[in-house]
Amino acid sequence: MERTENITPVQAPEQTPAEKPLTMKKKSKVPVSRIVVFAILVLYTFLLFFPLYTVVVTSFTSMMESSFTTQFVWLPKHPTFDSYVSVFTKDINAEYLGVPSLLVGFWNTLWITLLPLVVGLLVSGLSAYAYTKMKFPGKEKLFSIAFIISMIPLGAFGVISYTFYSMIGWTGTTLPLIIPGMFGSMGTVFFLKMYYEGVPDSYIEAARMDGLGSLGAFFVIVFPLAGPAFIAQFIFGFVGGYNNYLGPLLYLQGDPDYITLQLVLSQVTTLFPGEGQETVHCAAAILGMIPLIVIYAFLQKYFIEGIAVGGVKD
Repeated sequence: MERTENITPVQAPEQTPAEKPLTMKKKSKVPVSRIVVFAILVLYTFLLFFPLYTVVVTSFTSMMESSFTTQFVWLPKHPTFDSYVSVFTKDINAEYLGVPSLLVGFWNTLWITLLPLVVGLLVSGLSAYAYTKMKFPGKEKLFSIAFIISMIPLGAFGVISYTFYSMIGWTGTTLPLIIPGMFGSMGTVFFLKMYYEGVPDSYIEAARMDGLGSLGAFFVIVFPLAGPAFIAQFIFGFVGGYNNYLGPLLYLQGDPDYITLQLVLSQVTTLFPGEGQETVHCAAAILGMIPLIVIYAFLQKYFIEGIAVGGVKD
C-alpha cells in the first residue's frame, strides 16, 4: 500500500507594517511660482475693471449723495436710475433736435458705420477671393504692392485727405466717412485671403462643373464657409467705426444733425452742466457702451471661431 503524507501548503511570511507598500500618495504642493502668477493676474484683473466699476457705481449714485461728499462712493446708500432718466429728459439740445442727443448720435453712428462696413466687407471678400482662387497676370506683384501701401500709417495722410475732401466740397458732410470705406480694407483682404487658402480648390471646381461661374462659386461655396471670418471682421470694423472720434470731428464740423455718438459723449459736460452732474455723465457713458456689449455677447461664438479657425480642411 502506498503511504499518503499530509502536505500542508507553505504560507508566505506576513509583511510587517514597515514592509507593506504605501497606498496613500503624498499631496503635491502648489509651486510658489504658480501662486505668484495667480496673484499678479488677480491684481491685473482688479486694475482692469476698477475704472469700469467706478463709472457704473457713480451712474447709480444719486446727485445729492454725489454732491455732498468729496470722497469716492464705493457703494451708494440708495441706488437710483435717476441719472439714466436725466440723460433722456434733461438734454439741453433736445428742444432743437426733437429727441435726446444720445439717440441722435447713436442713430447717426449706426448708419454712418454700417453702410461702408457692409459694402466694404463685400468688396474685401471679393478681392481676397480673386487673389486666392483666381488666376490673372501680375497677381502676386499687385498683392505685394497693395500690402506695402497699407503699411503706411493713416495719420500721414490726415492733412492731405482733409485738403482733398475740402477741395471737392465734401467737408461738412458724411461722404468722407462713408465713401472711402466702401472700397474695402487691405487688412481685411489679407485676413480673408489667409482664411480662403484653407478652402479646398475641389469645392470651387465642383461648383464650376455644376455650371456656376466665379461669382456664383463665391456666394454659394466660399462665402458660407467663411461666415465666421466675415463676422470677426464685421465686429472689428463696427468697433472701429463706433469709436471713431477724429473723423466726425474733422469732417462733420459740428453739424448737430449728423453728430455721432462719440461727439455727443465728448460734449456731455456741456449738455448736462451743473454741480453733481457727473452721475449723468457716467450714465451716458454706460449707455454708449451697451450696443458693443450686446453685439459681442451675441456674436462671440462666431468671433472666436473666425479668429481661431483657418478655413476648411479636406
